[in-house]
Amino acid sequence: MQRLPKHIRLWMLWSVLGLILGPAPVYAHAIAGMRLFPATFNFDDPGVADETSWIFSHIKAGGAEQNLLNVAYAKTITRKFGLVASTDYQSLLPGGLPAQHGWDNVTVAAAYQLFKHEDAESIGLLSLADTIGNSGSRTIGTPYSTYTPEFAFGKGLGQVSTNWLKPVALTGAISESFPTNSSVPRSLNWAFSMQYSIPYLQNFVRYVGLKAPFNNMIPIIEFPMQTCLDRGCHGQTTGYLAPGVIWIGHYFQWGVELQVPINHRTGNSVGILFGMDFYLDDIAPHGIGAPLFH
Repeated sequence: MQRLPKHIRLWMLWSVLGLILGPAPVYAHAIAGMRLFPATFNFDDPGVADETSWIFSHIKAGGAEQNLLNVAYAKTITRKFGLVASTDYQSLLPGGLPAQHGWDNVTVAAAYQLFKHEDAESIGLLSLADTIGNSGSRTIGTPYSTYTPEFAFGKGLGQVSTNWLKPVALTGAISESFPTNSSVPRSLNWAFSMQYSIPYLQNFVRYVGLKAPFNNMIPIIEFPMQTCLDRGCHGQTTGYLAPGVIWIGHYFQWGVELQVPINHRTGNSVGILFGMDFYLDDIAPHGIGAPLFH
């Protein structure tokens, strides 16, 4: 069995330490009323934040193995407006062909907290991203840029009458990608998640006796999808069903998910995703985690 890379083994160690440390107060940036919306790993979450995330995924597709490390940093300028920068380091191992390694193009984005309704446990965000052409390595990056406007949202079900449904929350994001290269198709990116918050259940609905580490867990299933809009692939959709769990701590969260292709066009192998998100607004609330302008 192939040994996991060193950085992945270190992340797993952090996860085990999080479990051993036991219960911790739950904090995070995307909160509406009593509802906490954790950062999801396959699409943007609906909160403006100070955070850094590290997400590793491994999957086989088209006869090739793909390892991807995504690194992102988000910085609030005001309490409702923030900037985000991210990129991927990719390792492609095509069967029988030379391996390809390198950084993808850098993406920068501006995000605005469009609304946050405490009583309704709802939250919404607008953003505009630019994936900058020629900013990555020659083997992985592209020579053209891509502009992507997006709307992301979250909605908790805390107001329903059925107690066992109150911990449920939905999040989603919809965007369209506009490449500057006219030969590259536009794509509609649409994704949503279903979450069941055990912290919400035990703190605001009914304490059911779950102890650490389960008391801070949020089982989740994500559905990241992409539909081609033109250039000969109109209407073709690819995507994944991604069941997993997120563990929420005071200063960070970690999560693990499977990546199950929804059709043969997407692939025929199940992948795995592991991610960590560090809450800079809780780690350094009066320093790097504070908005530049109050």
